Amino acid sequence: MKKLITSLLIASLALSFAGCAVAQKMSMSSARSAVVKNDYETALTRLADAQKYTTPTPELQAEICYLRGYCYEMRKQMPDALATYKYTADTFPTTIYAYQAKERLAALGAKTN
Repeated sequence: MKKLITSLLIASLALSFAGCAVAQKMSMSSARSAVVKNDYETALTRLADAQKYTTPTPELQAEICYLRGYCYEMRKQMPDALATYKYTADTFPTTIYAYQAKERLAALGAKTN
């Protein structure tokens, strides 16, 4: 009986983690869709959701940060946009999102070093 309960608990935890990963992917999909639709408030909310379900991989965290910076830029929140782009470039230097963040910083006339 004790073995059965332990097995059920482990299975329940595994499903819980899988559910979080699915929810995270759905939040990212919603965030990307909102960006395409120029709905930056919704995108920012979905990006925050994606971060809280489960710890994002470094690549996903870089994407979240870059998209957050882009949303700030489009909302004319330039100090937040610049800081977020710089954070993305500095924290995730080997990702495509760091490259894109550096491109946005250069386009906005900000220093990248």
